[in-house]
Amino acid sequence: MAKQTDVILDKDLNSYLTLKHVAVYLMKVESQKQIIKDAFKLLNKEDKVKSMRASWLLLHISNQFPKLISPNIKHLVTFLNKENTHTGAVRNVLKILHEIQLPENYISEIFDICLKHIKNSTLPHAVRVYAIYEAEIICKKYPELKPEVILILNELKSFPQSPSITVAINKTLKKMLKM
Repeated sequence: MAKQTDVILDKDLNSYLTLKHVAVYLMKVESQKQIIKDAFKLLNKEDKVKSMRASWLLLHISNQFPKLISPNIKHLVTFLNKENTHTGAVRNVLKILHEIQLPENYISEIFDICLKHIKNSTLPHAVRVYAIYEAEIICKKYPELKPEVILILNELKSFPQSPSITVAINKTLKKMLKM
């Protein structure tokens, strides 16, 4: 039988999730950790709309309570490895990763995911931009990965890119050259 929060969250995600809904969940999340578990379940469901809305709620939770999200990083990585996901949800998950401290055992997998997203020209610009910034953060911790990222970014730079990607490439290359 479904738990009460699971039913309520699932019902709320059937319609547009407003900031008022998010505020209510943020007030409850510290005392009702089940909300996070339920949001992760909905993130990984096949329903792309609910997945997107769950990712947006998790993003807001990660902004206020990053320590509540960190133990569930496995679910974020699993989601990023799935095919045919809502690109808005992918963007939100990359933003969540940007907010939390990455555990050592997931860094290589997240780095590979970021490189895959950076090189994928069919993805929305925001997804690629957040992947660039996450790769930069990882390179700060592991400078030996810098040459690979610099090579990819310089290759991308040689082709016309959107303004957002161009800015992300230039900022990241500038920072990496100073590392």
